[in-house]
Amino acid sequence: MTAPFADPAADPAAVPTAVRKSFQILEAVAASPRPVSGLVLAGQLGLTRSTLSRLALSLAALGYLDRVEGAGWQLGPAALRLGLARLANLDIRGIAAPLMRGLSEAIDLPVDLAMPVGDEMLHFELAQKAGQVVVASEMGARLPIGRTALGHAALFAMEPRRRDETLQRLRALAGGRWPAQQAAIAASFAQLAECGFCIVIGQLRDDVAAIGAPFVDPRDGSVFSFSCSAIGFAVEVPRLAAVGAPLLAMLRQVGAALGAPSPPLSD
Repeated sequence: MTAPFADPAADPAAVPTAVRKSFQILEAVAASPRPVSGLVLAGQLGLTRSTLSRLALSLAALGYLDRVEGAGWQLGPAALRLGLARLANLDIRGIAAPLMRGLSEAIDLPVDLAMPVGDEMLHFELAQKAGQVVVASEMGARLPIGRTALGHAALFAMEPRRRDETLQRLRALAGGRWPAQQAAIAASFAQLAECGFCIVIGQLRDDVAAIGAPFVDPRDGSVFSFSCSAIGFAVEVPRLAAVGAPLLAMLRQVGAALGAPSPPLSD
């Protein structure tokens, strides 16, 4: 009698070891903002160096990993194509895009939509008027989560365990710069708790100022951030703060389109 087929969805242990470990390698590389050495990956995943090398070379042959000379492994074009295809199919893009264009026209600033991936914010929608200068100009562009309004907003909206794990990684990466970065994040959290948005000026670059607000998908709890940014000239906090109300109004429209309950009417 043939043994019953084990459903991997019900029993992850039924997934072939090489497949499971290959995906663990991809996840570890994707979570890092920079190439990861084979030695680090092997230690992180509990693999021998020979096993790590064999699986990584197989993934590289298929285009899912790239070797960076002297630095380690990073995602290859095949993996990036899968990610971009996923971003292109996110339905929040279709709902938010026309609202973002309307907001950009009204406030005369570009409007971004991004999601947290590892220690970075991955941009996947942009609304801008002709001639506006933007920080991230293409789908799939990445910016640091710890030094942007988008990133601070996303951190604020994360469930506590994910937020704590991300902050621990940011602390390790920042080294001696962490106290200043931590203070900036704390200031953003206080503003987000009070106003629903945060303003970050000069953290990413001296000439970049932005306002960001988090959005949590009411269907599955996925975290996103919207932001409006100004680049290349001095921007006063009051001007960005004035963008807060229309930005939050747009988020409520996106939420309503995705099924979020309407706020109760005040007496």
